[in-house]
Amino acid sequence: MMSSLLTNLGLTASNSLAPLPNYGPHFLLGNFILSYVLTSTRMQKLGYGVDNNINPRNDLVSPRAEQLVSKGKITQEQLEQMQRIQAAHSNSMEHYTVFAAAVLCSMVAKLDSGMLNRYATVYTIVRAAYFWVYRQNTSRQAAGVRSVLWWAGNIVCIRLFWFAGKALNAHVL
Repeated sequence: MMSSLLTNLGLTASNSLAPLPNYGPHFLLGNFILSYVLTSTRMQKLGYGVDNNINPRNDLVSPRAEQLVSKGKITQEQLEQMQRIQAAHSNSMEHYTVFAAAVLCSMVAKLDSGMLNRYATVYTIVRAAYFWVYRQNTSRQAAGVRSVLWWAGNIVCIRLFWFAGKALNAHVL
């Protein structure tokens, strides 16, 4: 069962002669959806009835945010969580471009598909965990975990850039 899961993820071949598929484009799409859609506060704000689609970036900042709390539309805890989610969403959108560039460089350099798939899997897991920790973060310890996860995502991208650069320069005389 575990080996078939790994095979389906492109992390192992179904047999020793089969080349591994390159799931780079799939990871790009999946991480785009994670970064731009799934981490958005839109659904939560709609659920609380506080979404202002005319100026949605203003929903969670003062003085509008304090008005939502003072009028009893949301609690201070709900506001703070949505503010953390919005911050995680912004960071996810910013970081997606780094990941996309690293994956594209890896594909241009024709890095081993298994390597690219493994790094992209780790990146996706790390970024999902980053979002979850940021969303739930109410302590200094959780903030430290969030920082470690942020750096882990960066290290994945840096390594992909490094390996792509080495592969591209291997052909230079």
